[in-house]
Amino acid sequence: MSLNNVYFFCLSLFAAFLLVTCASPVTPAGGPKDVKTPSVAVCEPDNHSVKFNTNAIRIEFDEFINLKNPLQEIFISPPLKQRLETKLRGKSLIVLIKDTLASNTTYSISFGNAISDITENNIFTGFTYVFSTGNFIDSLSLKGTLVDAFNLLPQKDIFVELYANNNDSLPLDSLPLYTPPYYVTKSDENGNYLFNNLKNSVYLLFALSDQNGDLIFNQPAEKIAFSDTLVKPYYLAPSTIDTLKKDTLTGNLQTGISIPNSDSLRIADSLRKSDSLSRMALLYPSYDLFLFEETDSVQRLINSRFLREGMAILAFRFPVEDIHIVPLNFDSLSTWSVNEFSQKRDTVTLWITRPKTDTLIVRMVVNKQLVDTLRMYFVKKEGSKKTDKKNIGSQLTFQNAASTSGLNQYKNKLELVASYPLARWDFSRVLLVADKDTVPADLEFTDSLKRHIQVNHKWEEEKSYTLIIPDSIFFSINGFSHDSIIQTFRTKAEKDFGNLVVTLNIDHQPGQYIVQLLNDKETSIIDERIIDKSGKINMNYINPGQFKLKAVLDRNKNKKWDTGNYRMHIQPEAVFYLPKKIEIRSNWDVEENWVLE
Repeated sequence: MSLNNVYFFCLSLFAAFLLVTCASPVTPAGGPKDVKTPSVAVCEPDNHSVKFNTNAIRIEFDEFINLKNPLQEIFISPPLKQRLETKLRGKSLIVLIKDTLASNTTYSISFGNAISDITENNIFTGFTYVFSTGNFIDSLSLKGTLVDAFNLLPQKDIFVELYANNNDSLPLDSLPLYTPPYYVTKSDENGNYLFNNLKNSVYLLFALSDQNGDLIFNQPAEKIAFSDTLVKPYYLAPSTIDTLKKDTLTGNLQTGISIPNSDSLRIADSLRKSDSLSRMALLYPSYDLFLFEETDSVQRLINSRFLREGMAILAFRFPVEDIHIVPLNFDSLSTWSVNEFSQKRDTVTLWITRPKTDTLIVRMVVNKQLVDTLRMYFVKKEGSKKTDKKNIGSQLTFQNAASTSGLNQYKNKLELVASYPLARWDFSRVLLVADKDTVPADLEFTDSLKRHIQVNHKWEEEKSYTLIIPDSIFFSINGFSHDSIIQTFRTKAEKDFGNLVVTLNIDHQPGQYIVQLLNDKETSIIDERIIDKSGKINMNYINPGQFKLKAVLDRNKNKKWDTGNYRMHIQPEAVFYLPKKIEIRSNWDVEENWVLE
């Protein structure tokens, strides 16, 4: 190969390499991720302006921004009749005021989480634009926490409102029912709320989960909270805003401000700290609110449907004392159903004895007041051929909690629950097998409908048992029966459980209490006691795990938690939690001292 050909070959190879490299997309190397939130460059008029007399505000940022959910996130206090209008223009946010502003009034516009950058969606939180139509900016503040009245969990994005006694036609207590508030703010994700730029006056404090955007409590399902007393704002210096914190679980005020040492006072550090807390609580009281939903006093049918063939439910808002049901689509002279009430009597189960009833049209009278006509239809689900052949949906079945989790024989009885009330049965054919020994099971009904069957036996620790139910020895009121049933379960040892001893002191808060041991997620009640004096509470044979201890001050002694009512000035019943979780371990006793204050 000649020198010219070699040169040409190398040049062609290099050119091809360049073409391939340029054609292949490569992710450009970038710098660190942008985590900086937008910041305000300039405001026109200036933030905290006085003698404000324009209807347009321009807020320029140091970068381009997005605006998300402005109708929900951006609000002005005191509220105006017409909503604020917002527009984006370059790096600027334009806020248009469509209403007439009151004279000599300080306004604050809160932007919530509406503002973020366009690159990484970094949210600019906590920004407030303040202005006054008068000669000065009001400078008082008021703070507190908002929690759910039943479980004390923080409530976020709830409007907290202040009402001034400036209405000539309505009393102050009635204002939340008919007019918007004088000031409004929102609770944050921790349930904290803060008012700034308030006038020196006394106010009615109210909270509202507003559902129709009018800031007025006029919807039955709107949750509310209110203070029993009028509140008065105070001057909260900027340096103390971040140091004052509220512990929503224990209700203790915490502060980062301490009292200087003084040789002349010669008091202990603990006393200085206690004195500091007392002074801060007096200077900067935290107004804690408990959010609740009022009970609708009108009895209503919430749900009505077939759950399965031969079984329909009627669920009501309140307990049912008396119910009369007359079918309209068939003859009702003969007995066509058996009624079963739930423990709270707010749900009625209709066990239908009339064969092949897939449609119910009934006239219902509840508590001699609620009259309604219902239509319910049973739609049989189409299953596989195997399912249709055996007609499993119409079979009589039995539930036994011990077959899945084992039997805690120290605390519970072994119980079988039939899927339908029974009409015929033969207990003598049911067998109980313990190891190699087989004996007739000792069975008895524990309810009048013949659904709950208790198995009596002297159970031994850590032993396997088998319950054998031959086919077709039980028949339901609608003629359903069953195949052979074999249920195996195992008893537990005493060392598998833990015990809890609670020394409860209610001397500072006397009354009747419902004391509950709850699982960690508060989805089930492990143990419950009713007490009315200080003393020890023993809760034994508890499965290992983490638990919460809760107490409800049962004011009306009806053994349940009751909500509040604003028009009657009734707060929801007070709820207390032990300020820590309880860990129960196997073969271990846990002792807790709990003082309710």
